[in-house]
Amino acid sequence: MMQPGDKKALAIIGAVVVAALVIIAGATTLLVRGHEKPLPTISFQAGDHLTRAEPSYWCSVKMDDCRLVDRNGKFKLRTYDHPVAIGERVTLSVPKEISDGPWTLIAEYATPRGIARVMWLHLPGTTFTQILHSEPDRVLMGVEVSSISAYREKTPGQDNDSLDVDLSIRGTFSIRTLPVDFRIPNTATLPDQRG
Repeated sequence: MMQPGDKKALAIIGAVVVAALVIIAGATTLLVRGHEKPLPTISFQAGDHLTRAEPSYWCSVKMDDCRLVDRNGKFKLRTYDHPVAIGERVTLSVPKEISDGPWTLIAEYATPRGIARVMWLHLPGTTFTQILHSEPDRVLMGVEVSSISAYREKTPGQDNDSLDVDLSIRGTFSIRTLPVDFRIPNTATLPDQRG
């Protein structure tokens, strides 16, 4: 039979153990949340100005874990402003998280004939940096970098043996580069080009 003093001692020890468990669980949660891997950033430099752009959203290679996406799978497009003067050279660099897989770069140019889009597809491990130019007859308006995931989705209506698949984009980076006070001379859309 337990004495009243023993019951009181056990109650105090139990309360201390419960309090310690709550403190440990709370501290673990804060430490894990604080050490989430940072988002990859692309570097965009023109002249003396450098912009490090984060993606509008970022997903794992298998598209099973996405950040910056709401419960409905929607994201807010994040566009960075980095005006590029006409005649200036631009250096765009991607980190290893992007260059380890296939990635695309789309550049939009204002030309006297209209707006031209040029697209480059980079294979894994081949390109980390690309040089672009903004010239009087081909003014750089903006760039978009997309990282392609390893997840492949069958195109609707295709059988299981078909190679026709849609690739998923695991992250998109967007930078507006229009020079200050520049007016687009012709807004007609020209056919896309491959770089």
